[in-house]
Amino acid sequence: MTNSYFVFAYSLFGSYFKQRKEKYYNLRMNLLKNRMNIGYEMYLSGALLTAILSTILIVLLFNLILTIFGVPNLPGSRLMIPAWMGGLVPYKALIIQIFGSLILIVLSMNAIYNLFIAYPAIMASNRRRKIEQVLPYAINYMTAMSGAGVLPVEVFRSLAKNTIYGEVSTEVRYLIRDIEILGKDLVTAMKNLAKTTPSPMLQEFLQGGITVVTSGGELEPYFKIKTEQYIVENRQRQREFLETLSLLGETYVTAFVAGPLFLIIVISIMSIMGGTQTIFLYLLIYAIVPIGSIMFLIVVSSLTPEE
Repeated sequence: MTNSYFVFAYSLFGSYFKQRKEKYYNLRMNLLKNRMNIGYEMYLSGALLTAILSTILIVLLFNLILTIFGVPNLPGSRLMIPAWMGGLVPYKALIIQIFGSLILIVLSMNAIYNLFIAYPAIMASNRRRKIEQVLPYAINYMTAMSGAGVLPVEVFRSLAKNTIYGEVSTEVRYLIRDIEILGKDLVTAMKNLAKTTPSPMLQEFLQGGITVVTSGGELEPYFKIKTEQYIVENRQRQREFLETLSLLGETYVTAFVAGPLFLIIVISIMSIMGGTQTIFLYLLIYAIVPIGSIMFLIVVSSLTPEE
C-alpha cells in the first residue's frame, strides 16, 4: 500500500493532515484494526490526491460528452423554465457546462474522499466476521496444545504459523511481533492485541486470558470453556443467518421476480393501448431489475459467514 503514489501524495498533503491527528482518531483505529501498514497521514494524502485526479477526469469526460453530443433540446414550458430565464436560453450550453462541472466537482470530491474514509471501517468489519467465524476452532487448537504441556507463548507462536486459521493467525502474529521484536511480555502483548483487534469476541477472549495468566491460573481449562461457549454462539449465529436468508429470499422473489413480471405485463398492455410510453418498460427491464439484483447479491454476500 505504501507505494510511490502514496509517498508522492504525502509529500503534497502530509503536513496538512499531520496537524489534525485528533480529528482522525477513528480512522487511525480502523487502519490499525484492518492491519493496513500505512500511516493515516499518508493514507489520507493518497485519498485526497485520488479524489482530485478522479474529479478532473470526470469533469473532462462530462465536458467531452457535451461537446460531442451537445445539450438536449428540451421543449420549454412555464412549468419548466420561468419567464425571466428566457433570455438565457441561447447560453444554455455554457450555463449547463459551468454549473454541471461545479456540481460534479463537489459531488465527486466528497464521494471519493468519503469512500476512502469509510473503506478501512468496512474492511475491519469484514475481518471481524472472518475472525469470529474461525476463532472457536483456533481456541480448540490452543486447548490441545496446552493439554500437551506447551508453554503459552509457544501456543500462540504455533497458532501464528498455522495459516489454516486465517485472520486469527494474522492477529496472533502481531502478538508474537510484540514479544519477539518489541520485547514485550505475554500479558502486555495480549493487552495490545485486545486494544487493536476488530473482533469483540477475540478481545473478550484475550482479556479473560490476561486475568487467568496474571492470577496464576491454568489456561487449558479456560480454553476448553471458551471453545464450548463460542461454538454454541457460532451455531446460534448460523441459525439466525438461515432465518434472515429465508426472509431475504422471499423479499427477492416478491420485489424482483413476481413484481417486475406483473409490471411488465401491465405496462406492455397499456403501451399497446396507447396509455403509456415504453420508456418505463425499458427502465424496469434494463435498469431496475439488474441493479436491484446486484444490490441484493451484495447484501447477501456481506451477511454470509465465511466457510
